[in-house]
Amino acid sequence: MPVKTTSTTARTSRWHLSCLSALLTLGTFSLQAAPFTSGNLVVVRVGDGTAAVASGTAAAVFLDEYTPNGNLVQSIALPTSGSGSQKQFTLTASATSEGMLALSTDRRYLTLVGYDAAPATTSVTASAAARVVARIDVNGSIDTSTGLTDAYLASSPRGAATDDGTRFWLAGTGSPTSSGGTRSATLGATTSTLLSTAPTNVRAVGIYGGQLYISSSSGTNIGVNTVGTGLPTTAGQNTTLVIPGNGTSPSPYGFALVDMDATVPGPDVAYVADDRSGAGGGINKYSLVNGTWTYNGVIASTAGLRGLTVQAVGNSATLFATGTTGLYSATDVTGYNAAPDPNSSLVTIKTVAANTVFRGVAFAPVNAATQVPSIASFSPLSGTVGTVVTITGTNLTGATAVTFNGTAATAFTVNSATSITATVPTGATSGTIAVTTPGGTATSSLSFTVTAPNPAPTLTSISPNTAAAGSADFTLTASGSNFLGSSVVNFNGAALNTTFVSAGQLTATVPASAIVAAGTYNVTVTNPAPGGGTSAALPFTVTSATPAPAITSFTPTSGPVGTVVTITGTNLTGATAVTFNGTAATAFSVTNATTISATVPTGAT
Repeated sequence: MPVKTTSTTARTSRWHLSCLSALLTLGTFSLQAAPFTSGNLVVVRVGDGTAAVASGTAAAVFLDEYTPNGNLVQSIALPTSGSGSQKQFTLTASATSEGMLALSTDRRYLTLVGYDAAPATTSVTASAAARVVARIDVNGSIDTSTGLTDAYLASSPRGAATDDGTRFWLAGTGSPTSSGGTRSATLGATTSTLLSTAPTNVRAVGIYGGQLYISSSSGTNIGVNTVGTGLPTTAGQNTTLVIPGNGTSPSPYGFALVDMDATVPGPDVAYVADDRSGAGGGINKYSLVNGTWTYNGVIASTAGLRGLTVQAVGNSATLFATGTTGLYSATDVTGYNAAPDPNSSLVTIKTVAANTVFRGVAFAPVNAATQVPSIASFSPLSGTVGTVVTITGTNLTGATAVTFNGTAATAFTVNSATSITATVPTGATSGTIAVTTPGGTATSSLSFTVTAPNPAPTLTSISPNTAAAGSADFTLTASGSNFLGSSVVNFNGAALNTTFVSAGQLTATVPASAIVAAGTYNVTVTNPAPGGGTSAALPFTVTSATPAPAITSFTPTSGPVGTVVTITGTNLTGATAVTFNGTAATAFSVTNATTISATVPTGAT
């Protein structure tokens, strides 16, 4: 009984039929999916309501769209039979950890993971059924082409997250444990990659601020954890606990990170659903204070909450959570690093129908073409042509152009809905950065400054250019051109402590340790990047040290002017002068290293 929704009358019919569907135990009436409405909620429902589903048995799955006050809009059935590359999709009604729902970071898709098994399949968890990722777009179109044969074997698949609908990050547990844990896969794949070996029991997965997070209640990872850096897709990642569970026996499930304080970069407030029935159960709040997540308090509930989605505006956060039997809402108005308002409490906005259960919850996907992009910041703020700039904002998915003061970047990468990296193109000048997407063009409020690259230095002379081996520290003067305050003189490849004198002169201290041995050493000057470079080398010569001479004796020990005296000693080779009580001998000869003959000069005393 298809219903078109392209007119006001059709929209009214959609609501009337949806209400009729609710009266007929939610799902016994088959409706054609209509586009989701931005701002509405989507809840995963397991079971068609006709009869109770036996424990461990596969059941039909529906996505129920609700207004924020709990009015049913429509129910979309996930396929219960396969067709071509598209798989059937079911969940169990008894495994309360299954059916976590996520909205992609570009807000275009909903994702969840289940079984490629028909309804009424018994012991489906232990079956060999592939684990299927379902991706649903704004029009209610469902893709179940991703069926994994190596993931969450003999146990429960729990959640899937994506940044752009082409790749997925998954949560669950498996036996063997190598089939569990945090995994990644691409759209249409049949196998996946285990990203981290621990923990192997993962409950929920999410992407916030371009970083992959998971929740777990295992071992040393009880709470919310990061997996690797950014959005990893290769094995060997480290999983790090960053938001520890609070209190006794914490039991974290769904979580959401939001940005509520402009002075703290990135997400700075976290809400974590905890299904404890006693103290600590409900929605726990944390804030990122000086780099550490700090517990602020809890909006208490005994409803066994697992699914969670949050919308934050300024200091106010509207929270929607699901437990097995209901959909709940609450408002936290205290903002960053403050305990939730003690008067804040969870309100039931929808109770589940008989023979059905609720699982995950997320906001409805949106049409990318209607999402206007924005630029919040970029880094660095200046650089030369060729500099890679990271642009941060919102709704950046599908970017078709990035410009620097009107000059198009020929190389840019859309990392996520909130991040683009772009290379400053040739010909760019200082000015604003703009990003164009199907939803429009965003222009930065600040200007990017295009700087000239540093020149390459030229070295023309050095003074001195020689020294004896073993000499003490000395100052070397380098002359040339294109010297900078950041230029460095290098001696034999080692950077020296350099002083900038002018664009044509530098001085540097050469330590005694650099001239211990005789030889020829290269002297260069280096200017740092961007641009810059190292000059051609000039040689510096270190000569062998000449040992000091010593006189041990001479003969005769007396005589008139003109007497030839034989002087005996050591290290006499190369003698340049012989004196008699200060009067220079005008005639002397070096016989060898131990002997000199000298004539007593006129005037000697």
